[in-house]
Amino acid sequence: MKPFKLNAPLASTPLRIFEQWYKRIKYSFVWLFIIILLTLSLATGLLVGFFMSMTAQSENITDTELREAVLNVPGDEQVNYAKKDFLSQYDESQNPLLVGPKSVNALIPKALIASEDSLYYKHDGILPKALLRAIYQDIFETEVSSGGSTITQQVIKNQVLNNDKTYNRKANEIVLALKLERIMTKEEILYTYLNIVPFGRDYNGDNITGIGSASFSLFGKPPSDVNLPEAAYLVGLVQSPYYYTPYEADGTLKPKDELEIGLQRQHYVLWRMRVEGLISESTYEKAEKYNIEAHLMTKRP
Repeated sequence: MKPFKLNAPLASTPLRIFEQWYKRIKYSFVWLFIIILLTLSLATGLLVGFFMSMTAQSENITDTELREAVLNVPGDEQVNYAKKDFLSQYDESQNPLLVGPKSVNALIPKALIASEDSLYYKHDGILPKALLRAIYQDIFETEVSSGGSTITQQVIKNQVLNNDKTYNRKANEIVLALKLERIMTKEEILYTYLNIVPFGRDYNGDNITGIGSASFSLFGKPPSDVNLPEAAYLVGLVQSPYYYTPYEADGTLKPKDELEIGLQRQHYVLWRMRVEGLISESTYEKAEKYNIEAHLMTKRP
């Protein structure tokens, strides 16, 4: 019997063809994954390096320097910030326009947090999701801008930096906001904000700063005595004080159609308080009907 002799290779079977293609695809995906990983690592390194170069100056600001800059509040000459509890000094200050927790109706900070920074007591100074949304809106120039600044960031912008709309300023704002949250309490940041934020104009046409000045200038009473509709109206001014202010540059009341803009903002603040469960539906509806215009201070003839 003659031995069997293989004269030609066996024809490729479907299984063999599949195995060959599977190996090629597998190796291709492995290399693609490695390339993507290296690219992302390189891009991350470059971004981190770029971010650090932009924020080098902020990183070098000491805690003491940052605290002093933030607490540079108008009319604070008698406040000793070296003491730990300076909020009580706000309350005890002989300057009636410098106020602390005991001098402000609790509705004011509640309205502020509900409308401006509902996660204030949960974040560490920044909201990454809000920042990314703001960057997206800026890059693609969307018509609606939701903003990405927390109350802490707004304190930094007002007291330490400026209003330049640059990525460099925003990067430094982030670093300093995170640092500020480590050296000051939430209450300290909140009431410092209320003492330094602009509130538009008064009935003399002068610019007003701080909740104490705003309360006296608009309603003729201290911030401890304002009611819910008045508190919501005052808080509504901070987002865009000279747009929502009820007074013209000469101190006269704006026309009714322009006053309506500020009232719509007040209604938004009240609505946010309702959504956050801070007021009931009936309280919300009653506050909406309050005649703000009738209670605004005006020039005497």
